[in-house]
Amino acid sequence: MSSRKIEDLVPELQELYHKFTEKMKEAGLDFIVVCTARTVSEQRALYAQGRQSLNAVNLLRKEVGLPPISEQENKRKVTWTRNSKHLTDKNNPKAKAFDIVLKNPNGTVHWNTKLDNNNNGTPDYIEIGEIGESVGLRWGGRFSSPDYVHFEEIEV
Repeated sequence: MSSRKIEDLVPELQELYHKFTEKMKEAGLDFIVVCTARTVSEQRALYAQGRQSLNAVNLLRKEVGLPPISEQENKRKVTWTRNSKHLTDKNNPKAKAFDIVLKNPNGTVHWNTKLDNNNNGTPDYIEIGEIGESVGLRWGGRFSSPDYVHFEEIEV
């Protein structure tokens, strides 16, 4: 199963994560981390979603301890790469990316990219991207297939 531990990120990214957290608090945006590190097998299962049959996808998910998904869920791709910055192995034991999800004021989570819970005129998922970039993170919202919940270190 994917890790949610900040300690599973490379040290430089841990530092940027803590800066990001402080700016998010200042903006009144609450979130939870949903992924830091994952295995190659887990990435394979996620990449299969939306690309392979439901049976094949659920078999891959079962092998890595993920719950099965429905036919409807298998119509949606959830990752666009096999070579994710979340991946760890014996040569790279720490991840170079993290994903978050925003929380509503009542504590539930949301993925609505148009919602503006802190009522400042900027959709929250756009605002988190701006906050991430302001502390030196690369934001997935700028990818050709936007991934609004994704942040990674900028490689030089």
